[in-house]
Amino acid sequence: MIDEKLLLERLTDAAEAQDGLLPRSLADDLNAGRRRLRRRRILTGGTALVAAGAVAVATIGMSGVLKDSTQMEAPVATQQAPANTQSAEDAAAVARTSGFDTLMKALLVKHLDPAKKHLDFSVGPFLIGSDVGAHGTTRKVGWNVAGDKGQGMLYVSLSPYAKGGDVCGGDGQPVPTCHQITLPNGRPAMFGRKGKAAQLSYVQPDGETAFLAIDPLFGNNTTIPVKKLDITDDQMIAWATDPKLNLPPLSADDQVKEDKLKGFAPTLQQIVRTTAVQMPGTYTANRVDDLPTMIDVVQNWSKGSTTAEVSVSVYASPVVMPCVDAPSGKKCLPATAPNGSKAEFYEAPHTYQGGPMYEMQAAFTQPDGDQARVRILYPGKKKPANAITKEQMLAMVTDPALDR
Repeated sequence: MIDEKLLLERLTDAAEAQDGLLPRSLADDLNAGRRRLRRRRILTGGTALVAAGAVAVATIGMSGVLKDSTQMEAPVATQQAPANTQSAEDAAAVARTSGFDTLMKALLVKHLDPAKKHLDFSVGPFLIGSDVGAHGTTRKVGWNVAGDKGQGMLYVSLSPYAKGGDVCGGDGQPVPTCHQITLPNGRPAMFGRKGKAAQLSYVQPDGETAFLAIDPLFGNNTTIPVKKLDITDDQMIAWATDPKLNLPPLSADDQVKEDKLKGFAPTLQQIVRTTAVQMPGTYTANRVDDLPTMIDVVQNWSKGSTTAEVSVSVYASPVVMPCVDAPSGKKCLPATAPNGSKAEFYEAPHTYQGGPMYEMQAAFTQPDGDQARVRILYPGKKKPANAITKEQMLAMVTDPALDR
């Protein structure tokens, strides 16, 4: 049984929200983990930078003076670090994006702190993510006020896509409601404010998404909010709509990889309908991850008294990973689908942080290199008698409706 219209509406609403606001039944959820990993790589820009920067924020965040990357005295924590802390990879990334880092900082100063009294860039430079489908940038920036022991935060990101990046209301910041507004240029944006905290996400005409969140409390290892954080709505809008706020062009090799992402995934409607046909039962919406490199539709399934979490995913060829039994690391076993296609399959009980689960997974690499997967989690150590069958799962992953 399935009320397709209601289910699609609820899954569509879920697709517009960010991972951080959605409940996870398992701490090791593979797809959410991939997303967090991509963001963490972009945010930290390398282990050396975050190790030095996280401590530096607390030690120099009291001065109330702008720290520019080209003129900044090294904070105490950085001076005490070993000279070889920064890896060659980190150094190369910094050198490769130095012009972009300068641009991002200059635009923040221009629109949010023209007097150069408050912004603190000591956490590290703005780097470009190297993962396919994640060639954007994300960085936290400090906000200091002279004589104030607190520190505020700006969370800045620029994503190459309208979907899959940071959005207003999506990072667990204290903004109760984000609503659509019309900017002076006539284009829509999402905005929300609660006191001094605010968020803005704006899809630029070229499809890139600019996101800015401000908060009186920096977080991480700081516990005291700054008392004065007077960034206005108009200032945030001016930053997001500045014509110079753009990501640098991709290299020829990266562009080829990005082109493979275009149109690889079936629609949400196709996935929902195919799931209902191939693996019958009663479905209710859970969540959706809709990224440039993958789509993952998670639904709650029931049949009689038996319940499960059913995840149907399609990955673009550049990011396909081997099918493995994740907890044990063992490869999935070869399996033949009802239509004769060669696929992969495994099933086994595992104990997760949320308790014991019986897990089943099927995977199929499509002719174009994309991959379809189904992952099912049943509560408890044993597979229920009326569980979705191996054959149904293999029919699902090899269904032509999942291959565009």
